[in-house]
Amino acid sequence: MKQTFTFILLCLFYTNLFADTKLCPNTTAVTLSSIHGETFDLSNHLLYFSKKPPIHSITEVSNHFHSFPTEKSEGIIPNFGNTDKQYWFCFVIHNDGTNNKRIITFIKYPLLDDVKFFTLRESGEILENQQGRLFPLKNRERDYRGFSYASDLLPNETVTYYVGVKTDSSMSVPLMVAEEKDFDSFASLDTLLQGFFFGIVGVMTLYNLFVYFMVRDKAYIFYVLYLFVAAIWFQLSLQGLLPVYFFPNSPELVYNTHNLLYFLFLLTCFPMSITFMNLKENAPLIHKWFLGLMIIPIVSLCLLPFLPYRLMNRAGDIFSFLLAFYALFVSYYIAYIKKFPPARFYFYGYFMVIIGGLATVLKYMGFFPVNAFTENSFQVGMAIEVLLMAFGLGDRISVVRKEKDKIQFKAEINKQKLIAYGKELKLAQKLQESTLPQVLPKFPGLIIKTGYFPASLVGGDFYDLTVYGKHQICGLIADVTGHGVPAAIEAAMLKIAYMQTLAFANKPGKVLESINVSLVGNYKNQLLTASAIFIDLEQKQLKVANAGHPALYKFNESSTFIEVIRPNGKLIGYSKEVQYPEETYKLTSGDKILLFTDGIWDLWENGDSGEEELLQWLLTRKSESVESLYGGIDEHIRLRNKEGPADDDITFILFEIT
Repeated sequence: MKQTFTFILLCLFYTNLFADTKLCPNTTAVTLSSIHGETFDLSNHLLYFSKKPPIHSITEVSNHFHSFPTEKSEGIIPNFGNTDKQYWFCFVIHNDGTNNKRIITFIKYPLLDDVKFFTLRESGEILENQQGRLFPLKNRERDYRGFSYASDLLPNETVTYYVGVKTDSSMSVPLMVAEEKDFDSFASLDTLLQGFFFGIVGVMTLYNLFVYFMVRDKAYIFYVLYLFVAAIWFQLSLQGLLPVYFFPNSPELVYNTHNLLYFLFLLTCFPMSITFMNLKENAPLIHKWFLGLMIIPIVSLCLLPFLPYRLMNRAGDIFSFLLAFYALFVSYYIAYIKKFPPARFYFYGYFMVIIGGLATVLKYMGFFPVNAFTENSFQVGMAIEVLLMAFGLGDRISVVRKEKDKIQFKAEINKQKLIAYGKELKLAQKLQESTLPQVLPKFPGLIIKTGYFPASLVGGDFYDLTVYGKHQICGLIADVTGHGVPAAIEAAMLKIAYMQTLAFANKPGKVLESINVSLVGNYKNQLLTASAIFIDLEQKQLKVANAGHPALYKFNESSTFIEVIRPNGKLIGYSKEVQYPEETYKLTSGDKILLFTDGIWDLWENGDSGEEELLQWLLTRKSESVESLYGGIDEHIRLRNKEGPADDDITFILFEIT
């Protein structure tokens, strides 16, 4: 009834209206003789305008073309990016032959939600058809992945077409026209090419799944998952094949599935890339970045039910655009900087996908024109990627197996060495344990805390605390050259020399002189540093002698700076005739003394030497007890060990006068 009423109105106000190309002003009619035997691009003959909110009646559309500004496509296929506007197109076709002609007007782009065709015949007849992603497949006159509309033209008849399109995806409108037989040939070829692509991808998916069950390498299962989601299901949605083959009567499902598959495709890129390029071993920091970025598609999938389709689709385009460049950079870095050969296949394969993907994304965003390259480059690039990735995975397996063989061979050799070395270490450990104090001396008015942390199972540091007389305690700390068994033997020799010295030496300088005389010439040209102290609790005195060892630190709660005490003295083993001068300091209640080997500086090292950082740390904690200070140093040691094994032994002694 509505169509009849519209027809009567048009007949009343326009004489012979439908035979006049002024219905589509400023356009020239397309003659069927010019398109014989081919599909014809209408972009040279299109007039269009945009509208928001949309209009739907032919009267409104016709009036708008005659009363408001319009644009010409000028031979460029219309492409408007992601827009919420409705676009109406107008063109005229004239049958200049002597026979009836059945022609097909069609749009190759399959992601349009609402496509409305109007035809205005010379007889006054108005025909209408509505189709799109939001409508069942039966609305289309052909089982074609795009949108097609058939018209019968009488001899010498001129027909005016109005085509309205709207979508929540990107707007691209490649309008074409062809005679029925030529369209059928075009559609058959298109179906064949799509079948060729999905055939390649399907075969490679099954092949890689079979290989996975053979080798059990997780890189294959992640690649299969990527192919299944990205190269099959997402491509089926992107190419408009879901309603054609799977869901012809479920337009809402087809519509909502697209963004779901889009973000699943982006998500599967991450585990595939991580395992393919061995990022965890080759680039740990980049591996963490990939894991962090993977959260974005996961969050996006959770937001899909709550945010508008258009917003999420645009977010997917932007994220995929940025991810493409990042993945290309990472693959180049792994392949050519880290020299991991399988990543070269990833780089070139992904490079082809990126070229196609970027062309497609930029086309969807409205920056690139619609042409054969931008329409098909993503599929072609993905097909090439599938083949290159298969070669890359094979190369990866070969590389990994060779590495495993090398590791196993080296492991067997090292195993035998470790067995022999383990026996030596057990002996050295027992030897070294015997050189260190088993029980710390206890004096009224004195608190002592010690720490010993060798860089390996046995180390080259040595310390001892011995009661000397009724009110004195003698302390010695030394750093023996090297680590392991030789250092443990040298430490044992030092222990013997030190115990002999205590029988007659009553000053720290004499202790060092006696040790030097005993050891010089017996260390095979190796040297050691040492610091000796005497603490007299009755006279509240500290006596210090030093043999090239780091200074000791003295401070208390009221200190404005840390007192650095280091008397002059040559290394032990340098010469027999060496004197070690002493320095004497007054002690008061609350004084704290720290003796240590130079390994402790590494704990505070931050670019430069760690000594200044350690002094500052002690100054900020000067009022704390030795137990608290010990806990702080111990915490620094644990943090340092998380970064890797220490380069040097760490030994320290803390005293507090109470």
